Amino acid sequence: MKSKKTMLFVVLALLALLMVAGCNRDTNTVDNEDNEYNNYQSDTNNVPTNEENNQADATDHAFGNNDDNTGARTGTIENFDGTFFFSYGLDENGYWQGISILDHVEMFNYMALTIPASVHQVSQHSIDEIIDSILSPHATFANITDREVVSGDRINIDFVGSIDGVEFAGGNTHGGGMYVTAGSTEFIGDFLFQLIGHMPGSVVYVEVPFPDDYHEESLAGLDALFVTTINHIAGAEVMPELTDDFVAENFASSMGLSTVNELLEDIGTFLQSSAVMEYIYNHVTTQVVISSIPEVVIRHHEQSLLQQHAEQAIQWGMELEDFLPIMGFDSIQDFIDASQEEIESEARFSLVMQAVAQDMGMIITSADITDFFIEHFDTNDFSMFEEIYGLPWLKQFVRNELVMDFIRNNAVMA
Repeated sequence: MKSKKTMLFVVLALLALLMVAGCNRDTNTVDNEDNEYNNYQSDTNNVPTNEENNQADATDHAFGNNDDNTGARTGTIENFDGTFFFSYGLDENGYWQGISILDHVEMFNYMALTIPASVHQVSQHSIDEIIDSILSPHATFANITDREVVSGDRINIDFVGSIDGVEFAGGNTHGGGMYVTAGSTEFIGDFLFQLIGHMPGSVVYVEVPFPDDYHEESLAGLDALFVTTINHIAGAEVMPELTDDFVAENFASSMGLSTVNELLEDIGTFLQSSAVMEYIYNHVTTQVVISSIPEVVIRHHEQSLLQQHAEQAIQWGMELEDFLPIMGFDSIQDFIDASQEEIESEARFSLVMQAVAQDMGMIITSADITDFFIEHFDTNDFSMFEEIYGLPWLKQFVRNELVMDFIRNNAVMA
């Protein structure tokens, strides 16, 4: 429910972190005026038009042994080696190389797409759910101190742990208080069972051994004493009241909101925009007629998905081939087969976005990317993203966002 600028930056930041090729169309929105595209000039010489002569070469070039920024260094799924680059298969303008787009995509009325009322009308229930999610982290609990602890109680405790009278590292809450469930196995052994039957305010001397296989080897198998204070039992959750003061305290600096009415209006706008953008994405990926999807586009999205998971595997210190079985896949090919619906959806989306952009004569320049980053991220530096994805991919990304925004801004609300 943060500003669209912030939401889009989060998406890009996650892309940079996880090397994700796609993007979330439910929240990926930006604010632009309807006449935003007047600055883009048509340049048909830069848009591929001779598919019969170029597509086979483009496929080879995109997934052959090349070192420039338009061809790939990794080929088939079977020999994926983690060196895929997101700009491969794209020309200098971020368009698919060697593809005559209208041979594949049947143009639709993107300038007046009808959005059903069931999509763009926001329900009170949806607003209430957002409000609850805002208030919940600020909830407090009524402190119960007049009865004994019973199994299942959520209790607040402090403790100091020691072995043979010597306090050990990590065994002291330092009076900060910690919520645990009495009678549960959140802690070692029967630690939390020993607190049952005691009153809040009492001190319990909990004696418990560390397991022999405890992750901290210096403590494994040793008997410990935890001097534990039961601070209180957590009672019923008390939600704060949504007031102007609450809104100003929590949203004035980050979102410029200072009243309940402003917050409710912002929530309504966010929910409507998210629903409309999701509808548009679903429409262009399922309703727009696409006669066929070029192999180079499918291959690009396959490799993009593999690259994403290869980066995740690296974070776990693993190779992709060893990481995928943990996710329930027998092989890279098994993973790709199971991901075909996602891959095809992203491929269809990229084709339709290019078709609309080409019909509009939209060519994205580095200056346009700079303007986009300044307007939406308050920075003119996109070098980190260019290094990770390449300039052609960035052009495609920015162009797709602007096309989606154009369709939304010109949509007809039924």
